[in-house]
Parts: sequence; C-alpha cells; structure tokens
Amino acid sequence: MKLNERFADGSGSSPRTLTLVMFGYNHEALCALAEADTEFCVIVVEERSLYEKKGLEKRSADPRIRSVLSRWEWCEYQNNSDAAVECIRELLKDTHIDGIVPGLEYAVGAANAAARAVGLPHAGEDAPLRDKIAFRRCVGGVQWTEVKSESDIFEPPCVIKPANRQASLGVSIIRSSEEISSAWTHTSTAREPRQEAGRPWDTRYICESLIEGDETSAECLVVDGDVVFLNITSKETSGAVELGHEVGQHNPGVEEAMRDLVSKLGVQTALLHAEFKGTTPIECAGRPPGDRIMLLIGRAWGVNLYEQWARAMCQYTVSVPQQPSSSAAIRFIHAPRGLVRSIEDPTGHGVITVEPNTWVSELACSWDRVGFVEADTHADAVRRASQVRFKMANDVVLYLNHRRTAAEWTPAFEASDGAVLLTDKEVRPAGIVETVQLDTNDQDAVTATVDELSSRYDIRGVVTFSDRDVETVSLLADKLGLPAPSQAAALKARNKFEMRKAVQSIAPHMVPSFSFIEPGDNAQSVMEGAGITVPCVVKPVDASGSRGFSLCHTADEVSAAVSRWGGPMVVEELLTGSEHSAEGYVYEGDVHLIGVTDKTTTAKFRLEIGQVFPSAVEGIQDAVKPLLQATIKALGINNCAFHMEFFFDARTSTVKLVEIAARPGGDYIASHLVPQVTGVSFARDLVRIATGQRPSFAVPRDGYVAATFKLHTDKEGVLKSMGQLPTAPIVVESQQHVHVGDVITQPPADTLSSILAEVVVVAASRREIEAFESRLREVEVVVE
Repeated sequence: MKLNERFADGSGSSPRTLTLVMFGYNHEALCALAEADTEFCVIVVEERSLYEKKGLEKRSADPRIRSVLSRWEWCEYQNNSDAAVECIRELLKDTHIDGIVPGLEYAVGAANAAARAVGLPHAGEDAPLRDKIAFRRCVGGVQWTEVKSESDIFEPPCVIKPANRQASLGVSIIRSSEEISSAWTHTSTAREPRQEAGRPWDTRYICESLIEGDETSAECLVVDGDVVFLNITSKETSGAVELGHEVGQHNPGVEEAMRDLVSKLGVQTALLHAEFKGTTPIECAGRPPGDRIMLLIGRAWGVNLYEQWARAMCQYTVSVPQQPSSSAAIRFIHAPRGLVRSIEDPTGHGVITVEPNTWVSELACSWDRVGFVEADTHADAVRRASQVRFKMANDVVLYLNHRRTAAEWTPAFEASDGAVLLTDKEVRPAGIVETVQLDTNDQDAVTATVDELSSRYDIRGVVTFSDRDVETVSLLADKLGLPAPSQAAALKARNKFEMRKAVQSIAPHMVPSFSFIEPGDNAQSVMEGAGITVPCVVKPVDASGSRGFSLCHTADEVSAAVSRWGGPMVVEELLTGSEHSAEGYVYEGDVHLIGVTDKTTTAKFRLEIGQVFPSAVEGIQDAVKPLLQATIKALGINNCAFHMEFFFDARTSTVKLVEIAARPGGDYIASHLVPQVTGVSFARDLVRIATGQRPSFAVPRDGYVAATFKLHTDKEGVLKSMGQLPTAPIVVESQQHVHVGDVITQPPADTLSSILAEVVVVAASRREIEAFESRLREVEVVVE
C-alpha cells in the first residue's frame, strides 16, 4: 500500500465529504463513486451541446448518480483549456474544491490545466496525454511522422490514425501500397458527432511503422510521480478495434515498460491507461480506461479504483492491493453489417446495447460494437458471446431532404427501420443509417450517389416530405423500379401552370381563371386574355411555402411581382370562401382521403398561420372528393401522398383548386395532426406505399382535434421583445423560430422570418383548441 503524505487533516482519513469537479460526464465513474466508502460530492462540468446530444438529463436521473452529483456547470472545455481554467476560478469564488478529474478523453487537457492553475493535483505540466504526435516526440519507440496528405504516408506496413481522437476512430492498418488511398480517406474523414461539441475541430494525423505482436494495456494510479497501483490487461483485437480484455494478468516486461513510461512522461498524479505492442508503448491516456476495464479491475483486484483515483486527486490517502485475487474478462459483441431485426441470447449473459431495427456498420471503431459478455476468464467470455445470434437485413428507404425542424422530421425517419438520407444541409438526424450531403438539385450528382448506394444497400423505396424533391423522387424510383408517381405526373404536380391546364381539361369549373406570365409580358393583356380582373393572385410556377406569392390590386402590381420573382409565374383570379387542404394518399390507383384541414391565413400574403384537423365544416369532405378525383386523374398521380389546397364556398357547396402536391402536408399536418387524430403514422403509410406495401387507410377517430398555430407579426424590423408562449396540457410541441435581436422581413421577400413560433396542440374538442389559439394571439410582440 502506498500512501500520499499530504493529508487535509494530518490523519490520512477522510473526515468530510470530498468535493470533486469532473470535466465530462462519466456515468460509470459516478456510479462507482456513489458506491464508494468515501463520501463524494461531484460537480460535473459539461458542454451544453453534449448534454443534449447524449441525453444526459435522462441518464443522470439514475438514483445512484443523483446521490453523488450535486450540480452541473456549463463550460466549452473541448480543446479550450482557458475556458476550463476560468470555469474553475469562478467556482472557487463560492465553492470549496478538493480535486479535479477528467471524466472523458476529450476533457483531459481541460481538467489538467484547471487543476494546475489552482494548485490541485494534476497529471503534470507537460505530460503529453492527449496528442499522439507529442507523445511520440517524448517517448519515441517507433518510426513515425505527422501526416498532412496522402503523400506523407510511409511505405507499408504502417498504421495511420488521428493524433487527437479516441476509441480507435479512424485508425487504418496499411499492409500494401494499394490500400494507402482508401485508408487515408477512411482516416481523414472519420468523425464521431455525438462526442463532439459541434465547434471546429483541428484534427491532426500521424503515421507509424506497424508493430506486430501481442497487445496489452496497463492501468496505473500515479501519486506524486510514484506508481502505486498497476494492472496489466491482455487484449484481443480485430485490426485496430478491441474485441476483448482480460485483466489481472502478469507481464513483468510490460510492467517495467509502464514504469519507465511514467518517468519519461513526467506524470505527477493521475490515472493512466497505456497501450503496448510487446513492450513498445503505443499511446497513453490520462483518464480512466473505457470498455468497462475499471469494473473488471474491481472484480479481479477487489478494489474500487475510481474511489482511490478520486481520493488521490483530492490529496487523500489511497489504499490499493498489490496483487489481483483472480482474473476477469470481457468479450465485445459485434454484428454483421446491416439492419438488426432481432437478437437471441440463449445463455442470458449478454448485455446488448443495440435495439432491434437499428442499422450497424462494419467493425471500424469501438462505437460499432453492439454489446458485451463478462466472465471470469477470456475463454468463458468468448464461449458465451459466440452464442448470441442476430437476424439481419440490408434493406433501406432513401429519403430526399427533410422538413424544417427536428420535431417535424423525426416522425418521418422513425417511419422506416433503415433510412438513408440525401441532403444539402449540414445535419445528422438521429437514427439515420447513413447521411450523404450533396447538392440535391444536381440530378446527375444524386443519380451517381444512388448508384453507389445501390451497391451497398437494397433500396426498397424512395420518399420525400418536401415539395422541391418530388421530381427527383420520381426519377430515382423509375430508375430503381420502385413505386412512385411517374416523372410526367411529378412535373405537373410541381408546375402550377401545367397542373391547372391538366385539371382544366377535365374539370374546368373547378379551376380558377389563370394564365402563364413571365418577366417582360404585358400584364394587362395577359389578364384580359384570360378573363382575370383585379384583385388577383400571382405565384411562381414551381415554388412552395408561399414563396413569391403576391396579392395584386392593379396590373402594375402584377408586373412588379413578376419582375421581382424573375421567373415564370401564374396569374389567376382571387378565390373567395374558406381555405382548406385535403390530406391523403394514392395506392395503386386507389385514392384515399384521410380528411380535410381548416386553414387560417393572413389577409395580405395568405401566409398560413393556423391549421386545424379534421375540418369542422359540414359536408366539406363530400364536396371536395370530385375535385380530388379529377385532379389525381388529370395529373396521373399514383403511389404517393397528396396535400391538395382548395377554396370552399359554403353557400354553393362548390370547391376550386389552389394546387396539389405529391407529398405529405407540412406545418406539422403529416407529422403530428393526422397521426394524433387517426392514431396511425402518416409517414409510415407513405413508406409502406413507397416500398410496395398496402397502407392502413386510416380515418379520423371521434373525440380528437389537433392543430398547428403560428405566432405571426406583420411588422418589419428587429424583434425587441416577445412574451412567453402560453402553456397548457394540450400542447404537444412548441417551437420558437425567431429570437430577440433577429431581423424580421415580410413577404414576398421572405416568408419565414415573420413566423415567430409554432405550437402544436391536441384536444378532445374544437372549443379547447380555439381557447388556446386566443391566448397565443394575445402574446405581446415588439418589433422596431
């Protein structure tokens, strides 16, 4: 037993609760500290973005964590030691701190700098425990070089890897010259977005000569430069990825190499996890090892090493055994690449960390493993792990882009067990098998990408929830032989002029008077030729979301609107009555109208600021069916969702077409309103249709009304203040889009910034819905 001679009270005991600051949430460590004999009070310093990404609010609700975690502090500590130091100095103004530890790899630099700055135990001033390039400069051991391009890579055999990453991420073993290019691509593009705070990350790369031989790791506790505890772990690997560990091993050569490494690195007080090939050090981390090695050490050595590490960092005595009493092993489970349909574990010993209907990749880094088995020996762990069986699939659904907010796109992606997303946005929605960012307006690029994806996946369907990609969906579906509207139908559904011509040919009384117009045309002549009088409406032939829409009161205003848009438009008579949309889908020629939505729009630009489903207008569903049937027939729409907008004249029970889209309705209609009222996922029905399966043919249930309400301003300028959005038990989603200081612009220049917030509600009656809307409309908004 090695004792640290610096005691808080001179006795070597722990007479009070020790306050520990942990940079980076480590669930396993906190659970171990909660079970320790020493009483700890832990302040966790975390990045707000990681708190959200990792679901730490839910995870930290574990009763064990609640017993030891006193509070959270927010700090942008990743790659930012200055921020960590400032955070600790602020804490010390009103909080006593006994010690500071890193909970995660990407918090090592921050925790060490913070502890050093305030005179608490730390790993050492210059100990290179995060950067593999600095590590090699200090300890040598192999031929190496920093890599900035493919040309810097050694002749094989060699290994290239990021110099400041973890979990075998991006590690590539190269055994032939033919592998260099693909290996560099793999290494230089490796990312782990769930572990990153979302700020720019300057990744550096290193190439080392490949060392063959047995791989081990050493876990040691260093106090004041002395190694007081040392465990040796034997490893089994697949390439660079660790498949299993057995702790409590005896290896004098590695033990001596580890003590020599501590001396070379100049480590003061820290818990280290170093990896070796033979007795050559590969890397060394200044934080607890992952892969449950600490828990295996507890099992084999009979010690809570997390507790002893925390005591050392708080300048208290440590008490550790000198020999293990047994061995303990873990074997990680990995599945074949594909979609996990089901998992069977006849032994009952496996801990599976992946849910059914989750896509798993080939084993490229530690994050690709899907579970583990623990046992007393390596052989027992392997035997148990070998009996876990996976039922796999390889079929995916291709998505073209997504809705505006995560609340709206999440139900769409959840509708498919395997979603591959093509997007022109820098987003990585959760639950996606693969996300490919490219210019989705470039059909050649999209087609080439889909060709490549088809070599890896069985693409069973192509869908979109946005209007702009309807034609591309039809193109791809035709190429792949999948259900979707024909390209001719998609064109008519996207082009408002062609749409009107088609419907006019079979139901002229259901289409408003209209005409094609483009910049340079004489507006007065065009309108007179079509029998259109003012006020009238002008809209682009191929836009959506009210973009480019203008309500004009003179022919000059029509000309100005067309010139402002700069492209072909439709000018048409101004429709009157109430405005609605019809929601549903077409499956193998069978038109299914789920229901009708009542809309509230602004007077000037007809921006939609309210949608209620289902409609409260008596007889409207029967009234719209002839228009719906005629429109579907005229355009040839089939095997897709539809969202048809129309006006209804209650006096005459007549309807007229505004437009139809060959995709689900936005504004939370398809994602929330229809599912809440019908009890069936609209998105899942769309996926079923796209994959050649029969949809549910759902209809509204009695006793449910759902709505989307938008808080809108008709003023331009800077948002100075906005009252709190009302809350109520009927609220399902609440999204604020514009914040104080944002600039607000009105249509036709911009159709989004004047929508300040959206709230989705569901209730048993229209009366409850309307009462909530009244409260929302009373929210005070100040724009200057």
